[in-house]
Amino acid sequence: MTGSPAEPSDSPAERADPPAEDADRGATGIDLLDRIEQLSIELVRAAPALDPAVIDELVHALRRVGSALARSLARVIELVGEQLIDPGIALPAIAMACATLADGVRGKLGARELEAARFEIETLMPVPDRPAPIHAPDVPVSSLRKRP
Repeated sequence: MTGSPAEPSDSPAERADPPAEDADRGATGIDLLDRIEQLSIELVRAAPALDPAVIDELVHALRRVGSALARSLARVIELVGEQLIDPGIALPAIAMACATLADGVRGKLGARELEAARFEIETLMPVPDRPAPIHAPDVPVSSLRKRP
């Protein structure tokens, strides 16, 4: 019985689809995707000012989607809100990745495009500083002596 509600689907759109009903707003999954796109565009338009309410709502909506790209986007947006990532660099990439996510969930794009967008977003994440090098004293071999 192909297509019955009890059978799992293998299409990328159905695997990554958010819940059908948004308990917070009563919105459908498609409404959630539209809202994600609207919020990301709103962040770009309001730049350089960042509205914490918009950031929080966008992060919450992305976590509801739950895909790898959505989780990466949520983390990067949090870091932009905390001023750990430069908004001037991150916001255009965030808007493009949100549009890619929405198209991917709707079935217009495949897994390769979603993975490429996730990779691009994750390159924005800060990496830890390198540990300080250990400086050992330079001792010439000729100055070494055996202990008695």
